[in-house]
Amino acid sequence: MKQLLTFAFLATGLTTFAQDATKDPATVLITPQKTLSKNDTVFRTAISKWSDEALKSTDYKNIKAQPSANVFPGAVKTGYQFVSKKVTVDHKKMADSLVSIVSTLGYSGYDNATMYSTGLYAMAGEYIEIEVPKNTDVKDLEVQIGVHSDRLNYWVAGKEDWRRMPIITKNQKLVIGKNKLASPFGGLIYINIKPKSDSRTIDFNISHAVAAPLFVLGKSSKADWENQLNNNKAPWGEIATENVILTLPDSVLQTIKNPEEVLKLWDLVVLGELDLANMPAPFYRPQRMVPDEHIGGGYMHSGYPIMIHHSPTRKMLSNEIMANPELLMKPSKGGANWGFFHEIGHNMQNLNWVFGGTTEVSNNFFSIYMFDRLIGGRDDAHSGVSSENTQKMMKKYFKEGSGYEKWKSDPFLGLIMFRQMQEGFGWESFKSFFKEYQKIGPSIGRMNDQKKRDLWVKTYSDVVKRNLAPFWETWGIPISDDVEKELTKYPQWKPFNFPPQN
Repeated sequence: MKQLLTFAFLATGLTTFAQDATKDPATVLITPQKTLSKNDTVFRTAISKWSDEALKSTDYKNIKAQPSANVFPGAVKTGYQFVSKKVTVDHKKMADSLVSIVSTLGYSGYDNATMYSTGLYAMAGEYIEIEVPKNTDVKDLEVQIGVHSDRLNYWVAGKEDWRRMPIITKNQKLVIGKNKLASPFGGLIYINIKPKSDSRTIDFNISHAVAAPLFVLGKSSKADWENQLNNNKAPWGEIATENVILTLPDSVLQTIKNPEEVLKLWDLVVLGELDLANMPAPFYRPQRMVPDEHIGGGYMHSGYPIMIHHSPTRKMLSNEIMANPELLMKPSKGGANWGFFHEIGHNMQNLNWVFGGTTEVSNNFFSIYMFDRLIGGRDDAHSGVSSENTQKMMKKYFKEGSGYEKWKSDPFLGLIMFRQMQEGFGWESFKSFFKEYQKIGPSIGRMNDQKKRDLWVKTYSDVVKRNLAPFWETWGIPISDDVEKELTKYPQWKPFNFPPQN
């Protein structure tokens, strides 16, 4: 291996190491088959530091490809050619009317820079050039190389064996004129602008890059897509609508013969979740879905982009389901499609109605809604919502004695209460409830848990004109005396046979 690797001294003063290749951040090989142990803490710290410094470096001439990039994100195929391309970015500032609503979506990465796809790929260790026209407003304007933005040196991944290099995405501010930059890892190229930044349309000339597949619903043709796939040398590409963008490896893109069918189904997914959340559609930017060999934590996690584990060595498979409507529509007992709906649901959560124990509960309103409205019912949606497990959980809970701390400890137990409300009053009651919270805006984000619970039950009771305070308290969720008294103006409501007697 040592003969195949060249040690790179970076002229910008990056930290170098005198170890052999296996202990040198510039040349170490980390792959799913050759992981870096969670116990090698000193070397992991050195790798993270080296990666940060290499990715921040503006000395593009001395950036060399890191060998792990050949495995992930992957190597550009032989026979590639560097291309030049005019890329137009049409940025629309987030509407003022949306700012207060979007700012409550705390799990969505709502203020992360909006990523505009270019259909180009930066080869690891090779510079790209981006020419920014004169008189361009460059405020909040940057280029990004790579889409796999999760850092593995903290959170859950910080205590796991690494299956890829920990930090592989480069961001650099753009200035008027020619901008040259390089990444040791390579990746898809994006132009980034903050969502609240002023609207503008910019024509960029990007050169010394490799063409990558990009299909845009309503703009790209099937013939164009076939041509892109036949000639593709990039390891990643994208298919996109105004509502959702799927980033996928070439091996999966090559299987997509009808991208319109795939994208129209994904449009229904995102539009359905926006419908329940009572959000305008299209939203201020598309949801981004990105599979990764190793993410920061969980099987998937919310944000912008939504990150999705796809690791055959860990038996976590998502890519094919993302790209196959038949698999996406198949009930999975809590598999990938539940996970996709679940994470987009996190992106829809207004933190004002997320109180103690409900972070992993209220996002599943959206999972169930999508099974009800898209797949035709929640049968086999997830074992946690099956009739059998629902009865078992309720009987055990009430037999042992209800209590708020116990209720908070089990998300699927907590979900039963809200499912009963949905079954009693329908999905339209939830839409109306969410609409009421949008009127409030971000001002209540600092409310304590008691006040959040009080506002939840009061707002929902006002929507349905029934008193749900006794129902919540039967579940063990404390409601203040003042709200209890206020809600006596409505008839009490509890579902039949609750708590279960049979």
